[in-house]
Amino acid sequence: MREVLVASPELHTVGVLIAQFPRERTWLLPALQAAQEAEGWLSPESLAAVALHLRVPQSEVYGVAGHYPEFRLAKPGSRLVRVCTGVSCRIQGGLTLLHALQDRLRLRAGETSQDRSVTLEEVDCLFRCSMAPLVEVDRRCYGRLTVDQLDSIFDSPSPRKSLASVPSLLKPIGDTPVAALGRLVEQSLAHLPSELRLVVGVGSCSASVGADRLMDQLTAEIKRQGLSATVVEGGCNGMCYAAPVVELYRPGWPRISLKRVTLEHIPSLVSALKADRCPTGIEAVAWQESSWRGISGLDQEPFLGGQHRAVLERCDMVDVNDLADALRQGSYATFARVLEQNDPLAVINEVKASGLAGRGGAYFGAAHKWEACRNATGSPKYLVINGEEGEPGIFKDRHLMEGDPHRLMEGILLAAFASDASRGILFINGEAELSARRMEHALRSAEAVGLLGERILDSDFSFHLELRRGSGGFILGEETALMEAIEGKRAMPRPKPPFPVEAGLWGQPTVINNVETLTAVSLIVGRGAAWFAALGGGKGTKLFGLSGHLARPGIVEVPMGVTLRHLIEKIGGGTEDGQVLKAALVGGPSGVVVHSSRFDEPPIPGSNLSPGSGGVVALDESVSIGDVTRTLLAFNAQESCGKCTPCREGTGRLLSLLQQPPNSGRRRELEELAEVIRLASLCGLGQSAPLSLLSALQQFPEDIASNPPKISGKG
Repeated sequence: MREVLVASPELHTVGVLIAQFPRERTWLLPALQAAQEAEGWLSPESLAAVALHLRVPQSEVYGVAGHYPEFRLAKPGSRLVRVCTGVSCRIQGGLTLLHALQDRLRLRAGETSQDRSVTLEEVDCLFRCSMAPLVEVDRRCYGRLTVDQLDSIFDSPSPRKSLASVPSLLKPIGDTPVAALGRLVEQSLAHLPSELRLVVGVGSCSASVGADRLMDQLTAEIKRQGLSATVVEGGCNGMCYAAPVVELYRPGWPRISLKRVTLEHIPSLVSALKADRCPTGIEAVAWQESSWRGISGLDQEPFLGGQHRAVLERCDMVDVNDLADALRQGSYATFARVLEQNDPLAVINEVKASGLAGRGGAYFGAAHKWEACRNATGSPKYLVINGEEGEPGIFKDRHLMEGDPHRLMEGILLAAFASDASRGILFINGEAELSARRMEHALRSAEAVGLLGERILDSDFSFHLELRRGSGGFILGEETALMEAIEGKRAMPRPKPPFPVEAGLWGQPTVINNVETLTAVSLIVGRGAAWFAALGGGKGTKLFGLSGHLARPGIVEVPMGVTLRHLIEKIGGGTEDGQVLKAALVGGPSGVVVHSSRFDEPPIPGSNLSPGSGGVVALDESVSIGDVTRTLLAFNAQESCGKCTPCREGTGRLLSLLQQPPNSGRRRELEELAEVIRLASLCGLGQSAPLSLLSALQQFPEDIASNPPKISGKG
């Protein structure tokens, strides 16, 4: 008798989802992501269904699925527990949490229980480094965890949805772009919020310590007490150490940031505001030079006072779910003026004069890319916005996408106008869920009112933008590998030349810019090149993510050229427990280990101490530099795309050598192999893979010589 195969409900759902994608290879990653979202993994049947629909050989579909680390080819348990053991978490108790969970669940990392109820995994980074140590349970992160809190994380409710509303603005009609935008602004002013405004900083970092739950409770309590106030969801203002943060905006008051607000604070906070009194019993800072009604001013707040905030200035001010609020705060005004002037070369020249260089780590002039793309032959032209940010220890771009999505959108439009791009792809890390959700909402809101699409603001300029998600892979930070992923292939770098501005996506001229770079563009074009060039010795400002052994970890913005000591000690506050700092890791896995004797040096692009993409992890005396170096090298070896031999074989060999017993010739062998990898690897990520080891060998030879390497961490 012939056996009848019955498809599971999950497989039927997968089939329906896959059928929605156009039958083109570029949709391979989105189709695989949709299948995994439905099933929880990629079954052989799902892979076959994707291959059939997209008309891609099954072997190639399998090859792509096996290439990206976030795709699962084995079915996990009903519950998924992931423990971060990246450097920031590792040195602050991440390994202790992992061992405790292994004992509690009776599993080793990488195992699934026999009844398939739970899977336990170790993860390189959860990208909330300022909240270390972190554990993720069923896609919700829990930060600042201790072992005695582990039981509680298994009982928490499912993740809360962001409060994204359907835009209430109507598409305007105007004679000019400025007039059309003016009508949009008029609409936004017709529905003003209450005079008292409370903005809860809900970002990836702060949500890990309950900021989203706090917002729900605050909204309910305001309603219960009858307070006339508007509660809105904002992004994080960078003060991750003080999260959850609530910002108060009231006429006649300075902006006030309430720190470390708890659920227990809420009733008295609302009562005080109802009585027109300042809240008491909650640490706070007033955003003015001196104190106000007993609340410390910026002169007593070194975290804020030590910064120059421009790109970050609206994070935790603007309602991230409301285009109308962004318009009231000036969004798209610069873009409308530029459209009306209709002079893309003026935009290019303005940004050139500002000295803005790419903030993704390579520091190539942003406007030079736009100019080259504009002058290139071929159509359509593309703008790719790289929001992948897959380096452990780096988490600044998430803050910008979560905290001020429309400022990024305006920068995208200005770059597209300048470079003559008609199509764009915003590529966001697959695990940056909140960033993707907020940017998707911003994109749809802009489309609905004519700020994206055909004939934007009744001009002759058209630009279509779509959002794509990554599926892991450090290599996606390399621009040509990113293009391969968008085209539905394994992420591997292409030889250069030709450069993307000549032959990029599908062989067409393509500009690739970083999120931080584009977020700065509207400020530069709006305020003028001279304003930006006057900062940081002509290099502007730079965002850094501070983590590790610091009293005040978070996201900061400073003029380029400030010293590491300024970042680590003045802004970051040094160590919380008074221990001496031993070193700092600057620039993530592609960066260097810096001895404390060099803290008075400024990280400057092109110097011996480059800021990289903007991550600083402070390391105190308890840390083994050998263990940190081994962790970074293991990450680079695992994340090698495999295309070139020096990186593919060399990084693994370096790691093997590092774990061998020391001998008189080992250091020389390590240095020689590291130099081969640095000089012979195909892409910049391979070339920078051994830099942390080389810097550690030079400055901490005794730590590297220890065998076995001492494990880091105080946990």
